[in-house]
Amino acid sequence: MSRGRLALIVRAFCPDVVWLQGTLNSAIAFAMSAARTERLLNLLTLLLNSRRPISLRELREMDEFRAYCSVDPKTGERAFERDKASLVELGVPLRWIAPENSQDEEGLGGYLIERDKYYLPQLDLSASEHALLSIAGAAAASVEGFPRKKEVLRAMNKLGFDINESLTLRSSVLAHAPLNSSADFGHVLASLDFLHDSVMRRCRVELIYPGNRRDEQRVVDPYGLYYRQGAWYLVGYCHLRQSERTFHVGRIKELAVAKGARRGGNFELPESFDINVHSRQRPWEYPRENPVEVTIRLAKRLVAAVPEIFGGRARVEPSSNGVLVRLSMAYRPPLIAAVLPFGADAEVLSPLDLREEIKTIYLELAQLYQGGSP
Repeated sequence: MSRGRLALIVRAFCPDVVWLQGTLNSAIAFAMSAARTERLLNLLTLLLNSRRPISLRELREMDEFRAYCSVDPKTGERAFERDKASLVELGVPLRWIAPENSQDEEGLGGYLIERDKYYLPQLDLSASEHALLSIAGAAAASVEGFPRKKEVLRAMNKLGFDINESLTLRSSVLAHAPLNSSADFGHVLASLDFLHDSVMRRCRVELIYPGNRRDEQRVVDPYGLYYRQGAWYLVGYCHLRQSERTFHVGRIKELAVAKGARRGGNFELPESFDINVHSRQRPWEYPRENPVEVTIRLAKRLVAAVPEIFGGRARVEPSSNGVLVRLSMAYRPPLIAAVLPFGADAEVLSPLDLREEIKTIYLELAQLYQGGSP
């Protein structure tokens, strides 16, 4: 059985396991042999469908668990313990039932899977929630080369099938929101496939990435991937900068397994790492420079859009001509790019050097569109 096939089977049995953060690396590693893979799936199926605890003694009497029967009983017991540990690591809620609490006539006790914790709850979505999910799915599926597009479409079909019949709908696609398709999605898709595999196997990579003045070669331990506002990002430990860094996948020019690295298991994922924390970061918060406080006067019409424009960590204070938005900036170019489209409705007040830089850009743009040379 191939690794890819095993991954699909594991995902089918354990739908709520988070993939992009590398939590299945050690699970995939147990694919040492087809025999053990089959035994683990048999054990999972047996415990999942049993209404009472199953003891190790009972397992040893079954042909599919011959690995638990050995000349030395301790050897078979260790094999069983390894299999249990693999299921628990996959997120399976395995529970030991003590002999005194077991209904088994022999009073052996045993193991079972808590079904109410294993299965996902039934969805009970309102019409507006169905619409929002459909918008998100349609937007993703409309992007050429979007990874897992088939899975997105399949999920949308299921969503439409489960919609209450009282809602008169002609299709499971309730709305359509096309995204900007100007990027080279063929290149991005190839990079995503490579990085997704590297994240799962904890394989160190080398990449060519644009620096301030020239392209730079980086050696990176890939921790996770996330998607936001039409772009994919890689988070990992950069050995050149000796810190965690975020990379725009679309800007990665070349990718390869790092020289001297194995095909997997080159690094350990820090226990403190949380992909959700990084996915909430805005590009100007990436640690490129010493952070400074920025104050922006924002027009009243844009107040409702503050979380979308500046993120959840931006602080808003009332002002006579709108509101004041205060945020921390550690990387200047992305914040300038975010502010420029709003013109006078988003006026940078401080720091003064950032205000002067934006002023210079506006003057150059005005000169350019008046027919002169900037």
